[in-house]
This record gives sequence, structure tokens and C-alpha cells, in this order.
Amino acid sequence: MILNKNLMKVNVIIERGKDGTYGAYISSDNVPYGLIGEGKTVEEAKEDFYNSYEEMKEHYKVENKNFIELEFIFKS
Repeated sequence: MILNKNLMKVNVIIERGKDGTYGAYISSDNVPYGLIGEGKTVEEAKEDFYNSYEEMKEHYKVENKNFIELEFIFKS
């Protein structure tokens, strides 16, 4: 994976819920939008998280707002 030095790096926490599913969320207050991902596996939660990121990026584009690009560091 090639890392872009111009992106803001943020930690994404992945946790297993009581029901056995996984959730992923940003653990930073420095990002002006929230993102979550959910899935039956860690990989599904990551994929859903990335989908949320792309949807948020598109929303900002439609609203003609400045979107802060992020680089994710996943942690369990």
C-alpha cells in the first residue's frame, strides 16, 4: 500500500459487539464528519467503512463543501 503524505492520518477502531458483529469508527475529534462501518467480519466492517467514506466524499461534492481526505490506520 502506498501512503500519501498529504492525507490526514486518523485511527479507526474496530470492535466486536456483544452480538458478534464488528463495528469500525474514527477515534478523532479533528475530523468534521463521522464515519462508521459494520459487518459480520472485520473485513466486512472495513469495506462498509470505506463505502461510508466514499458516500461522505460524494455528499460534500454535491454540497460544494471542502472535503478533508483521510488516511486510515485500522486498530483492534
